[in-house]
Amino acid sequence: MANVDVCAVCGIPAAGQRCSGCQQVSYCGKDHQRQHWKQLHRKECRCYKVTHNSTLGRHLVATRSIRSGEVIFREPPIIVGPKTASVPVCLGCHSNLDATKFNNCQHCGWPMCGSSCETSRYHREECRLLAAKSYLPQIGFDECNPGKKYSAYCTIVPLRAILLKRRNPQLWAKVVSMESHLETRKNTPLYAAIRSNLVPFVRGVLGLQTEASEEELMVVAGIFDTNSFEIRIPEKSIKIRALYELGAMMAHCCQPNTKHYFDDELNLVMIAAVDINKEEMISISYAQPLQATIQRRFTIKQAKCFECCCHRCSDSTEFRTYAGSIVCPQCSKSMVVAVNPLDFRSDWRCEDKKCSYRESAQQYITRNEAFRAEIGQLSCGAGPDGYEYLLGRFQSTSLLHPWNTNVLQVKYAITQLYGGGVPGGINLQDLSEKQLRRKVELCVDLLEVANQLEPGMSPFRTKLLQDLRDALEAMKSI
Repeated sequence: MANVDVCAVCGIPAAGQRCSGCQQVSYCGKDHQRQHWKQLHRKECRCYKVTHNSTLGRHLVATRSIRSGEVIFREPPIIVGPKTASVPVCLGCHSNLDATKFNNCQHCGWPMCGSSCETSRYHREECRLLAAKSYLPQIGFDECNPGKKYSAYCTIVPLRAILLKRRNPQLWAKVVSMESHLETRKNTPLYAAIRSNLVPFVRGVLGLQTEASEEELMVVAGIFDTNSFEIRIPEKSIKIRALYELGAMMAHCCQPNTKHYFDDELNLVMIAAVDINKEEMISISYAQPLQATIQRRFTIKQAKCFECCCHRCSDSTEFRTYAGSIVCPQCSKSMVVAVNPLDFRSDWRCEDKKCSYRESAQQYITRNEAFRAEIGQLSCGAGPDGYEYLLGRFQSTSLLHPWNTNVLQVKYAITQLYGGGVPGGINLQDLSEKQLRRKVELCVDLLEVANQLEPGMSPFRTKLLQDLRDALEAMKSI
């Protein structure tokens, strides 16, 4: 790391002329700052640095104050590919395939959307290898089951990683330095399923025994499961995964200070969702904001193989929203909170120390699973009336307060069924004044929650603001 007390060009003690973009280099004057910018620093200047500790491993921290809305970084993917089990997808442009654009590559036979994608930079190299082995995957378009997923796609990402190893050993080294949690994953059904498909295909069918050991292939699969980003671009029918060097280094927090999107080139664009202070950790979230702590921590442990201990998870009140709490069955006044929210086996007790109510973790989980099952019983195409009925039932239950996680999830579902374009919903232009007012009411309520759980320009809060705006605009025309 450069000495920030001396000029980056001539090495003499700097007189406080520090780069405002990164705060990591200094200069003796403006002339040397301009010279250094043109020669080198333009490519290196950034508002973050990579640091390390025993808890988080490598992660990013701000080197200066970062304003809400500021782009922190933009980076291209290292590897892009289908999910482990996927509907038919083009290996060139990665869009989902339907009956109207289902073709087979004339060289390797894998499904593609057309001849133009056969020479895609993503597919060219693997195509030659697949074609040489004359392997035809058993993937077709099933008109009776258009959502059918095929496990054959679990081989594509590891294959692309091995081809990267051939082509760019330096970039490959960065990939294998990422966390895979391989030992933790070895005892899971998913590990066994991937291994039974992936290893025989790459080492046997493709004959890459000398280039890829079994462990190496499973490490790559684990690295992708741990570090990859899911890319969803609905307007292009794209739903895939990609690995990013900086993205993989970002620490998780259930109240993240960033949001991100993917541009047309699948670059990851990371943006500050709130103001970030100098030396503050730059974070993303793998969790759903309306899930309670015990649900979020379990999901993260299953998918990412670590236990979250962020400030939201550590707070038994979840920033005073009490999203995971019920109203005390004994005193009917205070909330029931986890004694230790970072322990899955922790007892739960009434927050009022004068009340003696206490229950086990199993009692809490069993009750919550029953509420979740009621939500799950509503079919995918259930209309708003079904959700409104369930919400009324939840609200009549003395245990569930207005911001309990189950109540919140039903409320959010209703906002989407009223003009959100989801199956079973009602188009915005077809909503009655009563339904529009209901949508506004629920959006305002949920925004109060969002202000606590994911403030600033977070995706959840932004979506609610957009829905509220649309409903208010629609009311003007009634």
